[in-house]
Parts: sequence; C-alpha cells; structure tokens
Amino acid sequence: MSPIITIFRKELRGYLGTPYGWIILAFVMFLQGISLSATLKVFQIEPQKEGILFFILHAPTFWFYFLFIFPLITMRTLAEEEKTGTLESLLTAPLKTPQVVIGKYLAAYVFFMILWLPLILYPLLGSLANVYVSIFYDYTATMDTQLSYRMCDWVGSYAILFLMGAWFTSIGILCSSLTSSQLISGITTIGTLLCIYFLGLVPLIWGEFPASGIFHYISSVEHLNRFTAGLIDTRPLVFYASMTILTLALTFRIVDYRRWKR
Repeated sequence: MSPIITIFRKELRGYLGTPYGWIILAFVMFLQGISLSATLKVFQIEPQKEGILFFILHAPTFWFYFLFIFPLITMRTLAEEEKTGTLESLLTAPLKTPQVVIGKYLAAYVFFMILWLPLILYPLLGSLANVYVSIFYDYTATMDTQLSYRMCDWVGSYAILFLMGAWFTSIGILCSSLTSSQLISGITTIGTLLCIYFLGLVPLIWGEFPASGIFHYISSVEHLNRFTAGLIDTRPLVFYASMTILTLALTFRIVDYRRWKR
C-alpha cells in the first residue's frame, strides 16, 4: 500500500503545489459563481420547488465545464511520463503496474473532489445572509423568500457528482495511457465523454424504441436530474462503480503491454 500512497502524494502535490492546479480551481469556481448568480435571479423572480443546488447543476454552463475538467486533470498523468521518459524508469522500478495507475488515479480523483468543495459554502453563506438581514433589518425570511437547501438535495448532488467523477476520471487516465501526447490525450478524453453524454440523449432525440432502456440506464443527464432532486438510486452506483473498475483494469493491461514491450 505504501507505493500507492507515495505516488498519490507526489501526484497530488503536482496539482496543489503548482499554478496549474490553482488555475483549474479558479476556472471552476468562476463558472460555479456564474451559475449561482443566475440561480439567485431565478429565485428572486419567484419561489421554486427545487433546491438551489438543482438549479446550479442544471445551468447551461454546467456540462460545458464539468466535462472539460477531466482532460485538464488527467491528460498529463501518464502521457507526460511517457514523453519525458520517466514512465520507463517508473515501471522498471520495483513497482507493480496497478500501484502506479491507482496512485495516479486517486490523486486526480481527489483533486476533482476538491474542485467541488466550494459548493458547500453556498448553504452556509445563505444562512449567514438570512441572519444578517434579520439582525440589521429586523426582517425574518419566510419559506417563500429564503433559499431552499434540503439535505437530500445536497447529499444527492454530491453523490452523483462523485460517482460520475470516478468513472470519467478513470476514462481520462485510460486515454492518457494510450499516447505520449497530452494534446491527443485531452482530445481523446473529451471526445469519449461527449459520446457518453450524447448516448444518454438518444431517447430524447429519437424517441422511445425497444433498446432505449439501455440508453436511459447510462444517461448521465437523467442520473443528475434524479439525484439533484433528492431521489437516490442504487443502479447508477452499481453502474459507475463497475465501469470505473473495468476502465482501470483496461488501463492496467495497456500499461502492462507498454511495460513489457520495452
């Protein structure tokens, strides 16, 4: 287990100890702020039955930056090592291939989760705003005027984000293992994720047909809709967990092939 932890720490420092990781964090927080601003305008016009996280994660910009996060955080994990020649020395060390891949995967996945931690501040800031208004303006927010933060929405939103993130991060690691070019790795990753995204939209575009159940089952859009509304389902859990394991197993085989090919 210690080699995995060592690689994990080294890779995580590569994200948090360099401007590259902080630029990604700033980019994500900026777009999250835009989504929050648009959501507050919606709540200002009229009360909504859905929670605020539902609107933030259904903003037009969400899927744009959500899918583009993964090539940014994974494209250099194995491709850069291959280009600089350090992958060969790493694989010839007394390390097993799964240890190398899992260490890099966990670092990328933990960094992905860190990107979404600022969302936790939104309910806290909303509560502080209500307290401030009640103290200084002698006004208590009613259920129609205060922002809606339901625990089931919060748990469901983070659950689906981390489930999708687990599989999508493993796809990025897989694409990075196929090439020595970060650019090709990034393009392959975003292309694969866009294909997965649009596969889930097939029933919406072409209507229902005998095999449409498969597309409903893999639809990330439908998973997001249900979980952010507080409807926790175990089927996406099984789907994303099994696909993550399968993708990482395929990555092991590819890296092993390149390892013994030398």
